[in-house]
Amino acid sequence: MKYVSTRGSCDPQSFEEVLLTGLAPDGGLYVPQSLPSSPLNKWSGGRILSYSDLAFEIITPFIDGAIPKQELKDIIDASYQEFDHPDVAPISQLGENEYVLELFHGPTLAFKDFALQVLGRMLDCVLKKNQQKFVILGALPAIQVRLL
Repeated sequence: MKYVSTRGSCDPQSFEEVLLTGLAPDGGLYVPQSLPSSPLNKWSGGRILSYSDLAFEIITPFIDGAIPKQELKDIIDASYQEFDHPDVAPISQLGENEYVLELFHGPTLAFKDFALQVLGRMLDCVLKKNQQKFVILGALPAIQVRLL
């Protein structure tokens, strides 16, 4: 699978190139050149999948072999083992036809954990394979505290 810039002025890139690059040189975001067609019944075969198993089935076509399947499965399993709920993202019923998807069970209690726990491990895997090192600097939003 190849990825293209949303601004359209870059050559298609592989998953590994996109993972290591981040933003496209033209300032656009990378998106898949085409989407795989994968009906849900193909993934599950009629059985209920765990969050990790479903994530593996969804992510695999987008990786296109950049990470071996068993290693990808291990990365995904390890990523979601750190969540504090066995269902990873449980759905709670509030009332009749009212449900809430709980996205706060990850290590930082933020919805971003669902993607970034996996992404960080995939990046580490690709860097090790290429014998490269990376430094990632992150910034958190400023929190103002006022004393009364």
